[in-house]
Amino acid sequence: MSSRIFISLFQYFNAWLLIAFVVALAALSEKIYFRGLAAFRPKAAGGGRPSVNFARWFRSPVALPGGARVRTALFCPVLAFAALLTVCACLPVCTYIPIIDNGADVVQLAQFMLLSEVFVLVSLYAAGTEEALEIARAEMRNMIRFLIPFMAACASIAAYLIKNGLDTDPFSFNSFSLFGQMRSMSWFGVAGMLLFMLAVLSQAPQRGASSGTLLLEEGELPDYGGAPRGILQIWSVVRSFIVVAVMTYIVFPSELMGTFGESAAIAWSGQAVNFVVFWLSVAAMRVAAVPLCRAVVAAVERPLPAYARGGVVYALTAAAVLLLWYEGIVLSMEAAAF
Repeated sequence: MSSRIFISLFQYFNAWLLIAFVVALAALSEKIYFRGLAAFRPKAAGGGRPSVNFARWFRSPVALPGGARVRTALFCPVLAFAALLTVCACLPVCTYIPIIDNGADVVQLAQFMLLSEVFVLVSLYAAGTEEALEIARAEMRNMIRFLIPFMAACASIAAYLIKNGLDTDPFSFNSFSLFGQMRSMSWFGVAGMLLFMLAVLSQAPQRGASSGTLLLEEGELPDYGGAPRGILQIWSVVRSFIVVAVMTYIVFPSELMGTFGESAAIAWSGQAVNFVVFWLSVAAMRVAAVPLCRAVVAAVERPLPAYARGGVVYALTAAAVLLLWYEGIVLSMEAAAF
């Protein structure tokens, strides 16, 4: 009995080490992004200086605006970060023993992210300043613009998997690895998946190029400092990193990496290779692919009237949904032919 308890504790300790690695890699990727921004766009990066310093935020004394609701402003960032780490604990790419594997974990992941978002909004409203309220409104708009293409992608992929004769639940995260199936798709399906990647990655929660994925820019809410601010900043970085990880998982060649790990006689049968290569791929997507997708969408929006620019992402999402829907029809016709 005691040996089972020890093994369970060791497994959970190992899981939290992996999650801590993901959080650290998210912070490192953000620093690399700001380094690149300072090198290629010094004006946007504030004169060439990196704009992210997590240690400095936590070393600073806690400060709140005069009219803030103290307990809410202090503790809600912690609850938001805890809810986000629950998302990590649910993802099989973050830990080898996910706490959710019931066939609908994709939906529950979105719900946990929304719960985390609610705590962040409560934190900002508790600050009690007009600037904090404006940041909360911008955060809500960004989250809506991300959730619509993301949930459309999940629903369309699930519908395609059903048409393709999937035996397991189509809303299981493990079913969303489509690299092998994309090789047999027609160009309609491939184009639909690429449009979904473009729409979702371009809307990965971010205030702007100069602030990266940070919730608060350098000069915003100067009287809101210390650990609560640092937690909110790390929360925003990890939240966007998880979004990128989910989209990367869809096109990541997990089977090829596992085969490589087994052929190299690496311990844990290729899981270590999968884990390291996958998260390095996510970091590369965060540093390179996300800015590229945002630049492509911005280029499409630029010639349009100001009132129509906000609809570009939704138009891309609708086109992707139709392309995957047509791919499902092609699958049904091929099945009927046999």
